[in-house]
Amino acid sequence: MAHLPPGTFQPTSKELVPTLRPLDDRSEDAIIAHILSHRLVTRQKNIWAFWDNGWEAMRPWTRRNVLDWVRRLGPDWDVRVLDRVEGSPRNIAHFVDVEMLPETFWRMEGRNAGQRVSNMARVLLLYIHGGVWLDVGGILTRSLDDLWDRIADPEDPTEFIGMSSRLNDKVLEDRPLGNTVLATAKGNQFAGLWHAVYAEMFKDRTTSRDIRLHPLVAHLVPYELPEGFPIDISVEDMGDYLGHFHAAGRLFALIDPSIGWDGPEFFSKHLKLINADEIFRHNLLTSFDGERQSTLLALPRVEPVDCGEPEQAAAEEFVETCLAQSLCIKLSQGIYPRPVQLATLWDRPENEGADIVPGTWVEYLRWASVHLEQARDLRLLSEEQMARRRPKRAWRAGLLDIVDSATAQVDLRGPLMQSL
Repeated sequence: MAHLPPGTFQPTSKELVPTLRPLDDRSEDAIIAHILSHRLVTRQKNIWAFWDNGWEAMRPWTRRNVLDWVRRLGPDWDVRVLDRVEGSPRNIAHFVDVEMLPETFWRMEGRNAGQRVSNMARVLLLYIHGGVWLDVGGILTRSLDDLWDRIADPEDPTEFIGMSSRLNDKVLEDRPLGNTVLATAKGNQFAGLWHAVYAEMFKDRTTSRDIRLHPLVAHLVPYELPEGFPIDISVEDMGDYLGHFHAAGRLFALIDPSIGWDGPEFFSKHLKLINADEIFRHNLLTSFDGERQSTLLALPRVEPVDCGEPEQAAAEEFVETCLAQSLCIKLSQGIYPRPVQLATLWDRPENEGADIVPGTWVEYLRWASVHLEQARDLRLLSEEQMARRRPKRAWRAGLLDIVDSATAQVDLRGPLMQSL
């Protein structure tokens, strides 16, 4: 299906305006050929993504996500989707020293193995080359230039930007950083250490079962599901799914003078977090109900939009709010069984093309994600919000030392922390 040109639709939200940024206007075939090619890394404005079994094995709707990233971001960014397919020009072995990957990377098994493998790739790629990581399940809805400008500015102390891991308005204690969107310059110490801890956690393993209990993270506050969390999932499964979050949490509460690492200081001075609403706005608007999202997106859209009709008004509010108030619309593919997620519905063979049906709200969403700009700044957490996520204590230990009752502990609860 040919991509629709600028001016095809008119947004109803005053928070959205036509973009003035240069877009990539190549044909779909030309963009795909570019994505499939092997290209040397020559700069740090890279978008990294990963699908273990390769481009051809990706769901068609996720491939269309990536095509729209390329269109939206234009010539200033290099977009790559790597894999671990033997003989592939996009095999991760062309971009990293494979000795830095745990053996598990090549033989991971079990449920959500692809996500675990992806976690092993993402911060390693950022550490070696720099750039931004995006999950292929994300529909990008704004430029990433303002985010990257903070990383690239030598006068800005920000070294690493990621997603807040808040769920249901509850801060995940000891696990403040999510991994759907990550940005840093190459050689960043935190990125390198995060990869090292996570790789060690998977040493001599082939699955993520009970990874939440690994000795390297056993001293953290036990993970609990937020009260009222709308997803039907066990705390054990969710805890294992968030193994990458646990590894980052260890680092923020670690002081290792032997390598010059002070996690609490890095958290306070060099980390910025993006509000989790920026990737889950669509879920917050619909209580994580993918079937409701699918229904709204499948409705016909005719201009001028008749907001006097209840379902049209609901679709208009849902789509325009997502476009105006999201960094990206992250459609989760892995862990949530019920309620059914939109990604799960789009994955089904009988729903092929449901994300691009002509004359519907989803067609408008796809078009707008490329051609419209948000009239706002990216929402980063305030100092007070960051203070709520800052570790309350830290341990003096080696990077891969087991923390126990004999390990020296530092109380970090100053007057502000004690009042929160």
